[in-house]
Amino acid sequence: MRVLMNQIAAAFAIGVAAASPLAAQGAVSCDPTANTRGDIAKAQFSMTRAISAGDKGNPTRDLQDVLRLADNGTDNPTARNYLRGEAYILFLMRPNTPSVVPRSALGLTTNPTGTIDLYVAADSAFSIVEKASPECATTITQWRQQKPWLNALNGAISALNAGQLDSAETLAKRSLVLDRHAPYAYSVLGSIAQSRKNLPAASDYWKQALAAAGTDTVYADVRMKTMYEIASAGSDAAETQTGAAKRAAAKAAIKPWQDYIAVANNDLLLADAIDQAGRMYVAAGDSATVPTLYAPMLANPAKYGEISLVHAGVVATRNGHQADAIKLFDAALTQNPYSRDAINNLAATYIQNSEFPKAFPLIDRLIALDPSNPDNPLLYAFAYQGLYKGTKDKKLQKIYTDSLVFFNAKSEDAPVKVVVTEFTRRPDQTLVGGTIENRGTTSKTYTMNVELLDKAGTVISTETATVGPVAPKKSGTFKIMSAKGGAYGYRYKPVT
Repeated sequence: MRVLMNQIAAAFAIGVAAASPLAAQGAVSCDPTANTRGDIAKAQFSMTRAISAGDKGNPTRDLQDVLRLADNGTDNPTARNYLRGEAYILFLMRPNTPSVVPRSALGLTTNPTGTIDLYVAADSAFSIVEKASPECATTITQWRQQKPWLNALNGAISALNAGQLDSAETLAKRSLVLDRHAPYAYSVLGSIAQSRKNLPAASDYWKQALAAAGTDTVYADVRMKTMYEIASAGSDAAETQTGAAKRAAAKAAIKPWQDYIAVANNDLLLADAIDQAGRMYVAAGDSATVPTLYAPMLANPAKYGEISLVHAGVVATRNGHQADAIKLFDAALTQNPYSRDAINNLAATYIQNSEFPKAFPLIDRLIALDPSNPDNPLLYAFAYQGLYKGTKDKKLQKIYTDSLVFFNAKSEDAPVKVVVTEFTRRPDQTLVGGTIENRGTTSKTYTMNVELLDKAGTVISTETATVGPVAPKKSGTFKIMSAKGGAYGYRYKPVT
């Protein structure tokens, strides 16, 4: 359907939030520095002051004291490493602190010109604590997922979105040094490998992402995204093959799509998944079982969004299941009476199914919403053609022929063609965009007057755009943005 793919990217945002504030020291059962004395107790006091300084003060001297005191002995290694790990993370949180620093910058006097990788050092210190005190796992995770981890991870995501694959890879792997249990970095690395056409590596990273996500609801979004990417990569692999190899690859891609569709909760992505899975069924030579793909939607259509219902109906139509398609398109119109795609496809399906009288009211509705698209009158022409073929009555044949010719001419002779290519709906914003083709012989400037409709058909916003001048046989584009959300459909005044 129109604009599905350019809306899918927006459904893929990974939300990564910081861990609990530093002041929250985790579960009561985890306290590696409890009842300590001497240097460790002094180091803990300095750590408390460093944490209290927060972003407003300068904790450098206190952190240097912590590391110096932690290094001043070998007793109670769990407490000493806990304090080291905290100090390394707090150093990394200081503005403009590099990942690798001289030991002297940390207040260490032994081997002062040597260097310490703060990420690696923090991981090493915390790993010792985790092994010695498993009850501290939650607290250590809070420290691992502080600002340094978050900055590296979000930096990796931003670099990936900007096409800077090398930087994205470096930052993602840097984040994994601090926390190897969260799925986000593996997902980023999978996308990087996919961009580099290395599907085996992408698959390995995505499997790691799923394993890390597990069943934790916190990671539901990244789990869904990863399942989608695994299935999509399977479709891409099948599309590059031919013959028996393509059939085998398509068959292998069906199961990942089934798994994703079973849990998908995003209407746009589910719609695309249905499209891709439908193609894989056909490519695998298994089109007879396509109805199993949308069977749950037929059984409980209210559970699904209008876009996925429309796409399921298209898949049903393509595979010769018009009765199923009609039910799915009808269900989509129950969700949204102003879905242009649902109205158009349902009318076309009724025509294919020789149920012409049911098509006419739908075509009327379509043209009321989309009056300057010459493709719409063609539906009348096809319906009258079907009626002509279905009768032997000469008078009726004459009526149907005249009607067919009239609407065919109305389509072919239309001086302008409007095609809406984008209809993006958000809670606080609506975007309508498309093209206006000048089919005449002189340049013209056009005005688009668009009304946005709620589910009841009430106009919630009226927007206008001017396009042109548009040269003969050329097209101009329009994009209308409204600050009103809650739109279900649009209609516009005929463009002349």
